[in-house]
Amino acid sequence: RTPGRRSSGSITRSVMIAGVTPRTTVAVFAGSFAFRRTLPPYLSSRKGAAATRTPGTSNSTLNPTTRRPVLGRRSRQVTMAASSSSSGLLAVHVSVKVKEGMEDDFIAASLANATNSVQEPGVSRFDLIREVGDPKNFTLVEVYNKDDAPAAHKETAHYAAWRDAVADMMAEPRTNVKYETILPANEDGWAVPSALSSGQKEAGEAKDLIDVHVFVSVKPDCVEAFKAASIENATNSINEPGVTRFDFLQEKDDPTKFALVEVYNSDDAPAAHKETAHYNKWRETVADMMAE
Repeated sequence: RTPGRRSSGSITRSVMIAGVTPRTTVAVFAGSFAFRRTLPPYLSSRKGAAATRTPGTSNSTLNPTTRRPVLGRRSRQVTMAASSSSSGLLAVHVSVKVKEGMEDDFIAASLANATNSVQEPGVSRFDLIREVGDPKNFTLVEVYNKDDAPAAHKETAHYAAWRDAVADMMAEPRTNVKYETILPANEDGWAVPSALSSGQKEAGEAKDLIDVHVFVSVKPDCVEAFKAASIENATNSINEPGVTRFDFLQEKDDPTKFALVEVYNSDDAPAAHKETAHYNKWRETVADMMAE
């Protein structure tokens, strides 16, 4: 299998440590991974759960990986109208595995980098997420709003400091997967809160959220139908009281692969989501679209 990717059906959990998130959003992928997010104080004071997919992973069936947020920003987006052909922002999911015993040092260095990165004009989101099942695994969720933003980010002093600081902490080379954002459908939906963009913090704890990333691979002739069904599901899901983010992403190098980034603000929210009419309609609609 491709390095950095998980096979279909696998499930992992993580925690969010920190992150920059505009209004509520969710990402859709072929497969699902759950992570416990450890978000910063500016996220939410309520407990929550989210799932995430490891960058580079390819799955056709829904496979959740759970991670805990380490850094993250929270905002709510109630309307997420989008057409299946809309052009979005660039989302980059970076998968990191650190050496045992280096986890705390990695978090410290990464929080410093993320706190500064979210203040860059070309950055719309910068989350740090830690896997629940294996605390040595982390995911960086970076969203850029300008074509030259990724390159500009790598020219900053804080990125260079982070790169050098974590170099010897890596248990294996970092991998990444690039996506085009489908939902939220416009740049306003990804806007960084003014407090974060000025280096301040908001109330709440990232660790109180659950971050789940679902990765999906669909049949080539079902791509547009899958996008339409998933846009409808995400648009309804974001209005659930237990949902803080519901992003829908499409892989740039392989348009048959998608990612759902779901962030929940209570322990029972993931189960409640699966009881909704819109989720069950989506599940049944896309069942025969799965490539694996």
